[in-house]
Amino acid sequence: MRKHEGERRRTVTPERIRKERSRKVLSVLFKLFMVLVACAGALGLYARYLYTGILPDATIETGTPIDVSVFSSGGLGGTSFVTDVSGIDTSVPGSYGLKVTNGKYLKVTRDVILNVTDTTAPTGTAVPQCIYVDGLPAAETTVTDIFDLSPVTVSYANAMPEILDAGEYTIAVKLTDTSGNETIIDVPFTVIEDHTAPLIYGPHDFEAFIGDAIVYMDGITATDDYDPNPVLEVDTSAVDVTQEGFYPVTYTATDVQGNSTSTTITLHLRVKPERYYEPEELYELARQIIADNDICDDSMSDMEKAFHIVDWVSHNLHYMMDSDKCDWTAGAYDALTTMHGDCFNYMAMCRAMFGAVGIESITIERYPINVSSHYWNLINIDGQWYHCDACVFLNMTDITYIFMYTDDELDPGNNSYDHDTLPAGVTVATESVQDLLDYDNLTVRSGENEEE
Repeated sequence: MRKHEGERRRTVTPERIRKERSRKVLSVLFKLFMVLVACAGALGLYARYLYTGILPDATIETGTPIDVSVFSSGGLGGTSFVTDVSGIDTSVPGSYGLKVTNGKYLKVTRDVILNVTDTTAPTGTAVPQCIYVDGLPAAETTVTDIFDLSPVTVSYANAMPEILDAGEYTIAVKLTDTSGNETIIDVPFTVIEDHTAPLIYGPHDFEAFIGDAIVYMDGITATDDYDPNPVLEVDTSAVDVTQEGFYPVTYTATDVQGNSTSTTITLHLRVKPERYYEPEELYELARQIIADNDICDDSMSDMEKAFHIVDWVSHNLHYMMDSDKCDWTAGAYDALTTMHGDCFNYMAMCRAMFGAVGIESITIERYPINVSSHYWNLINIDGQWYHCDACVFLNMTDITYIFMYTDDELDPGNNSYDHDTLPAGVTVATESVQDLLDYDNLTVRSGENEEE
């Protein structure tokens, strides 16, 4: 009985073997499954770690280069842009949607936002101002070297202050960029009062002919130490354009502060003579004679030029008893082209030569007329008027001409004249310059009247 029971226990049937094998296979599969589950969980956690290592948004200042590191929170390696960021202009504020990837072996991509903001205020340098009491200049002129990545508006920080008194001031000027960032620049102001009138340049006595257009403003200008455009006006109310005569013409310049200055010249209005030559035509003829005969040059002072001109005319123009005295231009033309003439031609030729070298001159006529009429020049040297007479007088044995004489040095028998006929503003010098003149060598010795 016991023998048969022991035999049954040791007996293994094929079915039993199959079941045992199945159980072992299932056990191995279960273990593998659990390993895979564990690995998947680990990978998920790692992927989440990589994902959360990429920041969802980042902010940079305008003008800053874009670096992917601004999106990394854990210092993970392998972070890079998926989006091409080379076209983003960081000088302009804005927000940009990008894609960033992270991880070295396992790649994770995340959508992110890049914010470019401007929080930097503009910079600039104050320009010290010196102004007059009449209000402030445009704010833009008070600051230089302005720098910002966006356009900057310049304005006074406070309401436009009204400056009523001269003195020293500090005025705040505000720089504001398009993002609203502001900088205050303190600008020093020196305020002075303007009491200086404008200066008028160019007015001079001139002549015109009845019936011709009179150009009053030719060559007339005005300047002011403060006002860049002072108002320049001319008063011709005293001129009767239909009648010959000498008329006052007044020029007035006024600046924005109301400071004003005036100057009056004399217009000689007359009937145009039948023979009239444009002065510039005569000056050109005179320049040619001066050059051909080496009379004077640009190295000389005005006094030296005039000295040589009077001496040359006196010795080279041949005296003739008659001349056409209808106008000085006709007398000058005849003298310059024929080298003959009387005292009127001497005067006219000198006047043309003076004008050719830039020396102002006018005609003087003898008064009262004792035997015959006589003419000579007044010339302006360094702001002083002097008599010059190139015509030879038979009773003058020591000199053959008069050069730069005062009234007191004139011979009243030959060169008396009516002082009232002098144009307005013309006064003959009273101080003699004869001790400066070397008539033998035609030189001018050093003296205060000599042009430097």
